[in-house]
This record gives sequence, C-alpha cells and structure tokens, in this order.
Amino acid sequence: MSRKPAARASAARDNLNFVEVFRPGALAEIRAGIPPDSLDAIDHTLGISWLEFEHDHWLMDGTLALLGREEAVECWRRSIGHLIEKPLLRDFVEGSLRLFGARPGKLLKMIPKGWTLAYRDFCTPAFELLSDHSAEIRFENIAPEAFASEGYLHCWHAICLGVFDLEKPKDGEVDFSIERDHSLATASFRWS
Repeated sequence: MSRKPAARASAARDNLNFVEVFRPGALAEIRAGIPPDSLDAIDHTLGISWLEFEHDHWLMDGTLALLGREEAVECWRRSIGHLIEKPLLRDFVEGSLRLFGARPGKLLKMIPKGWTLAYRDFCTPAFELLSDHSAEIRFENIAPEAFASEGYLHCWHAICLGVFDLEKPKDGEVDFSIERDHSLATASFRWS
C-alpha cells in the first residue's frame, strides 16, 4: 500500500458522535484523551477528505479504552442503523431492501463495494456467497496500522454485524476471526 491508511473524516466524526448517543458523557471523555493536533484534525478536516491514521486511531483507541471490546463493538454495530438514517444512505439501503427483499447476503455483498467510501488503504475486502445460507467477507492485506490500533478490526466486525442486522436474517450468526500472521480477518455469516 502506497499511502498511509486513512478514514473518511465524516465517517470518523459520525462514529465518534454516536458514542455520545450510546453512552451519554462518553464523547467528552474520549476527546479529553486525544492530543490537540489530532483533535484539531478531527474537528477541521473536511468531511469528504481523509483523516490520516495518525489522527483517526485516537477515535478507535479512545472508544475501545472507554467502553471495552464488547461494548465498543455493540456501539459501532448500533451506529450502522443510525448512519443509514442519513438521506443518501437511507434511500440507498431502503431501495436495496425493497429490491432484494428478505434475502440475506445482498447488503453484505455491498460492503466491499462501498469500503473505499469510508476507508483507504487499510485492507482489501472481498465478499463470497458460500451457499444459500452462508457467506463470508475476507479483509485481506490488512495494513499493520490496523493491528497497532485494534479498534479498527473490532469496528469492521461491528460493521458486518450492523449491516447483517439490516437484512434481518432468521437465526443469523456472525463469526469474526483475525489471523495476524496472514494479515487477514474473516467475517463468516450463516442464516436459515
């Protein structure tokens, strides 16, 4: 990867702001732990621009430190439902759900296609439908920065959970595994 990994500034701020919805008072605690130059970048980078890893990781690290892994994953998972309320995403997701109906895997398939809207040079996601009742997303070539700030991996897990929730699968399950030695993470989905 030629550039430093980065997150879309608007997505980073949306995730941070949702922490306050999830746990009132948390936003101030997380912001208090961010160095001034990174806080300035977080607050003033244009939403359509990229927030470099050196600034963005504080959001992941702070959320993970404050909430712990399980609650951070739950927070980020719930944020997906909140994010789709934005006009552009709401129309896209609602249209997709109307078009595909209750067929799990259809929205999941879009995660790799939309990945570059939120993340740059962190990994290469790929979707594969394994059967009528299972699929997986492989996050390959994960940048070392994602392992240095594990909040990213847990956030990706939460994104998979949140998007799968939108599909309302019957008896749905998601397993998320991380293989550091292979720079790989895999989200495995099953439903009946």
